[in-house]
Amino acid sequence: MDLDLVINIIDEKSYLGLFVWLWFGLFVFPVPNEVTLMTIGLASSMGALNPVAAFIVAYIGILAAFTTTYTLGRLIGTRIIEFLEKRKRFAAKIESSMKMMETYHAFSLLLSCFVPGARYLIPLLYGSSRLPYRTFAFFAYSGAFVWVLILFVLGYLFEDKMKLVMKYSEEMSVIVLLAAAVAVGFIIIRRKKNKVSAQKEAIGKESALLKERRQE
Repeated sequence: MDLDLVINIIDEKSYLGLFVWLWFGLFVFPVPNEVTLMTIGLASSMGALNPVAAFIVAYIGILAAFTTTYTLGRLIGTRIIEFLEKRKRFAAKIESSMKMMETYHAFSLLLSCFVPGARYLIPLLYGSSRLPYRTFAFFAYSGAFVWVLILFVLGYLFEDKMKLVMKYSEEMSVIVLLAAAVAVGFIIIRRKKNKVSAQKEAIGKESALLKERRQE
């Protein structure tokens, strides 16, 4: 995304224009979110935008986009998915998104923020499967916060190396995704171990009670 374009949007439409751009840009403009968010960070570092206001607007705009795809999934998700599955370009992405959902369950909403192909498909798929909004919001919004913050800070700090940062933005997203996947995997394994321990403890208590009753 061109820096002048971001500044023009702010000049002409204020921060509301930037919010609408981020909200509907997914459906209208084929510009990667990574480029858009880093450009907003760059514009903030140059004094064209207020950093705090720009970050908040960018974050809320992304949330609006995620929520819109989730809502579309709840309303007409089946039709959209059937339509996309007929396109080779989307069929493979839908399959990989479903595999991610099977592996990480609701955590996949958090991880998908770092995956361009799954970023909006997974909210759509979960909307179609009627995942409760609270669960969707908890994982999707927390993941979006971390993702937007990383890209915004990269744009803000590496003003003089933006071309290099944007060139390797996908590689950096993969690194962050792997780190997040490892963290989520650790949490899932720990929860399973705790669950097994709790079950064993419950069985132990039950056995002890049965012994006491027999002795009585």
